[in-house]
Formats: sequence, C-alpha cells, structure tokens
Amino acid sequence: MLRVNTHALIPRQRLRWIPKPARFAHEYCFFLHDHCVALLKEYEEAEANLVGIEFKNKKEARAFSDAAKGDAIGVLRALGYHEEARRVAINAITMAMVSDCLHHVFEALRCLERRKFVVALNLLRKPLLDSLVFLSWVLGDEDGFYEAFTKQSPQALSGSNVGNRRPAILRAAHAKTSLGAAVEVAEIEAILFDADNVEGLYWLMQRAVHLITVQRVSVRTEAENFNFIFKSYADDDVYLGVYETLPTVLLYLTHVIAELFDRMRPMDEGSMTALRTRSTAGLHLVYDTDQVPEFQRQLASFAQHFPCGSCGAEPRFSRHNTARALLTESFRCHRCRRVNHFPFAWLF
Repeated sequence: MLRVNTHALIPRQRLRWIPKPARFAHEYCFFLHDHCVALLKEYEEAEANLVGIEFKNKKEARAFSDAAKGDAIGVLRALGYHEEARRVAINAITMAMVSDCLHHVFEALRCLERRKFVVALNLLRKPLLDSLVFLSWVLGDEDGFYEAFTKQSPQALSGSNVGNRRPAILRAAHAKTSLGAAVEVAEIEAILFDADNVEGLYWLMQRAVHLITVQRVSVRTEAENFNFIFKSYADDDVYLGVYETLPTVLLYLTHVIAELFDRMRPMDEGSMTALRTRSTAGLHLVYDTDQVPEFQRQLASFAQHFPCGSCGAEPRFSRHNTARALLTESFRCHRCRRVNHFPFAWLF
C-alpha cells in the first residue's frame, strides 16, 4: 500500500490510530463513500427517483390519487401501469438500499479510526455481503431481480438461493460498469465469500460477528478461545488485512451505485467520467501499481495552467500531490508550501 496520507480529506487527528501504511487506503475509502453520498443527496434533492405518469383519463388519475397513499405500486398494477410500477419499485429499492448501505460503511470507517475494529467488521458485513449483492443483481439483471422480488419473495431472496447464483449476479453487474480489469469478479468473490481465503474479508467478518465459529474449518475458533475477545486493540494486523482488500470492494460498490443512479436519470457525462477516472486511478495509487507514473505524467501535463497562487511555481506531482489531486482536487506547492486548488474533475 502507498505510504502517504494527504491530511486534506481527513484531519491528521482522526488518522492517528490508523497504521501509517493504511492511512491513504483509509482516506481513499472515505473518498469513495463521500462520492456515493453526494450522488444520493443530489438525486434525492432533484427527486430523480420519482416517476412521472400520464394517466389515460381523469378517472384513472382520481383512482390513483385516492388510493396511492396506501399502496401506490399496487394501484398502478391494478390500473395496468406495470412498467411504471416497476420503475417506482426499483427506484425506491435503490435509494433506500444505497442509503442504508452507506450508513453502515460510514460508521464502520469511523470505528476503524477509533480502533474499534470488531465493531467495524460487524458493520461492514451487511453492506458487503448482502446489499452489494442485491444492488449488483438490480444492475446486472433487473428483470430477474424484479421477478424474484415481486413473485417469489422472500424465499428467492434468501441467502441460500442468492448464494447459488451470486457469481452470475456479480459477473452481469461487472459487465455493466467501466471497471474492466481494474477489478475482477473472481477477486470480489475471493475477498467477500471465500471462507478459505484467510487474506479476505469473509474470514474477518465471520469471526467478528460470532464469538464461536465451528462449522467451517477455515474459520473455526481455536481451542480455549473466543473470536477476537483477547485480541489487543493496539495490534495492526487486522487493519493491514482490511485495507489490503476493502478499497477494491468499495470501488466495485461505488461503480455499481453510480451505474444504478445513471440508469435512474442519466448523469452529466463529464461528471461520470471524472468519477470513473478518479476512483479507478485511486485504486492504483492505493496499491502503488505500475500505472501510477503514467497518471502522474497526465497530471503534470496540466501543471502550467495551474501555478501556485502565492509564488507562481508549477505544481510537482509527487506521490503526495498526486494523492491530493485525486482525493481533494488540491496540491501543496513544493516551494512555498501553500495548498492550492487543482480542478481535477473540471478537466473532464
């Protein structure tokens, strides 16, 4: 992992308990969370989730108005507006599930800042093992999800039924995103659902949720022990394990959420491109891949247009400034140390 932290997105005081190798990864995870929250807020304020319906006559409109407060979707179906009912249901599910998911992710990240890693892993379990799969199902196979939700619920939505088709769900959703090889479906599967993968999140989350785990040998509690009960809060190994994988999962989740919102109401093309580029480039920065130098060269090509407002020096994109530009659209001048605005998203 990249051993830098910007202190711009998250104040230094809040990062003091995060191990230094994981601090940029933590900031990046919050960056993804905050972008999803911004999308949710923007769509809520614009009422983008609402569905306009043009009734055939006043009688239908009156019938809907009289009964809609109780069961709007049922009334639409009764009147024959099945596609409109579908859109209302899918939009409502998307907005509510994304909101619930982001609440859990936020609290988990804040718990990690306070060394409450067992609580954080408990909070991550629902959004990552459940919400992520259902949101992926809506994106990748809306017809199949809607059929299961309306005609086979709740049995078809149970963990055992969904688990059997989970690889297909994730593959279909991944194909609707622009992630490509940046995140592979097999990697998400291994991180979240492979009990034998001791470097994944499943192993950690199962042990955090249960004091005793017996059924699966790979996560079985050791003799004369309880899961995490005797673990010191000061140990860094859990943190390093979490941040080796969590950024990848949250990047995938962010792209699924963005595509669902774009389907609800198309986003500005430049904003969508900026989100896709910044979020994907951020993952390369977190893991310090061989793509980072090319990303730095791209930023440097715009340097002459954004000199320091104090001394006029062109920005230099070190690892620190590259991280700053990505997460907070700013850079620190190498000459006078002033922090300047760098309109990264504007470039798109």
